Amino acid sequence: MQKVYNENDFEPEDYLERPTVRCVVFNEDKKNVLLFGSLLVGGGVEEGESDEQAIIREALEEAGAELEILKPLGEIVSYRDETKKKYVSRGYLCKYIRKVSEPTTTAEDEINIKADWHDVNETINRIEGEIDDVLEKGEEYFGKDLFQTKLYNRRVNLDFIKEGLR
Repeated sequence: MQKVYNENDFEPEDYLERPTVRCVVFNEDKKNVLLFGSLLVGGGVEEGESDEQAIIREALEEAGAELEILKPLGEIVSYRDETKKKYVSRGYLCKYIRKVSEPTTTAEDEINIKADWHDVNETINRIEGEIDDVLEKGEEYFGKDLFQTKLYNRRVNLDFIKEGLR
């Protein structure tokens, strides 16, 4: 799967690239998906870090879990115009191996967020509803950067969850 979310009529060339990883983790029967808050486990790939290393780190930080990468799900590029960032999100279908610790995140905006299992169909419906809500309220309500952040984060998560179910 390859997708691009870009509100421009052109591909911006001067945007700072920010690689990210997203982990789609289902239980055995694919009825539940592991979420960190309301989104997939994952985040930025740090300088010098491989996707696999980022997944290991993010899974520990956000869920205190050990994951195994089963297969790549694709890549989604999204452009954030205000911050001039090009987010390159790579999704991976992962298997939950075990809980190894409490979450280790030190990021202030993540400390009180929990990782938990959610019904996959309810999650898809919720995210689709959130996308509709963001689109209905529009850029004027949120401001351009927050609008693109909310919209693209939800679309990327939804696309990877659906791809993982295939």
